[in-house]
Amino acid sequence: MFTTKPCTATCVLDGAAVTLTFFPDTHLLRICSAAGVCLREVRWPASWRILLATLREFSQRDDDGSGVESRLDEMLDNQPAPAMA
Repeated sequence: MFTTKPCTATCVLDGAAVTLTFFPDTHLLRICSAAGVCLREVRWPASWRILLATLREFSQRDDDGSGVESRLDEMLDNQPAPAMA
């Protein structure tokens, strides 16, 4: 059976550390708090590189003090379009 190794990164959103785990074979993106609590689990329709680029762009925006949950909502609502096969 073919299994892929997940891609993992830790970043800080509004002062809170979150861990991103992306499974490229299923496009599952899991976002967890520093304590390991799953905050969100979604399908990310693009590659790991595009996810990292999106996070970099997102981190350069002005902080409006809205909290981690709303920042995640904003980032995930602006997902790239699924790749055409």
